[in-house]
Amino acid sequence: MRAIHRQLGRLEPSLILPLVQSDDEQLIVQLWQEGSHSANFAHKKDREQSLKLLMALHETHKKIAWQRVPGLHTYSQLLKWQMRHMRFKSRRNDFRPFLTKQEVDQIVHYSEKSLQLIALEDVPEKDITLLHGDVVHHNFLWCSDGQLRLIDFDLAHLGEADDEYILWLHRVLPTVDYDLAKILTELPELRRLDKRKFHRLKFPNELLREWLFAVDLPLEQQLVFLDYLIPFTKRALTYWPKLWYDIDRFMKK
Repeated sequence: MRAIHRQLGRLEPSLILPLVQSDDEQLIVQLWQEGSHSANFAHKKDREQSLKLLMALHETHKKIAWQRVPGLHTYSQLLKWQMRHMRFKSRRNDFRPFLTKQEVDQIVHYSEKSLQLIALEDVPEKDITLLHGDVVHHNFLWCSDGQLRLIDFDLAHLGEADDEYILWLHRVLPTVDYDLAKILTELPELRRLDKRKFHRLKFPNELLREWLFAVDLPLEQQLVFLDYLIPFTKRALTYWPKLWYDIDRFMKK
């Protein structure tokens, strides 16, 4: 959104790439960075710097009245996940050519149980700020000047910073074998998150989203994508019971 870039470009230009000048208000193109490359969450430095960048973005609510920016709205993460769960459950037969019945049942089970826990959250509301909305690794770009910056604000919205850190953890945990203790030791800033929201890490968001995406791909693209998704899923399911245990243990401390 051009309004987001205007605000950040004026007050926090180091967080983003500048836009290419255009008379078309709907056209948003960021300047190409020669020699740039995406972050890799398997690397400790990239985890540290991407979290630092997100925290700097979320802190901008102290300087920018994001709730007054046209086009920015809040939305319910729980409702979105509930809809995703229902879609996955209704299409479970579409996954059977690629996953066993037990694997599909496991995903549905973890999804249902985690949503029940999330629905019981009683967490005081925190400051509303700008959330990037898509914290996948390739939206963090190492630029030619050696700085990490955010790109692609198409899914930006308003919300609580903790919600985006949870989504970032969903992306990061697979790269460290779902070792929650490792991440919390490495990045002590995450211990400031409200523990009551850690149930959200139990929701198999990555699996639901990717499988719903995969089954609607054209066959040729689907086969390529499944070469990655099937082993990713099987590996995730082997770690999920321990992840639940680790989350519960952390929440009780």
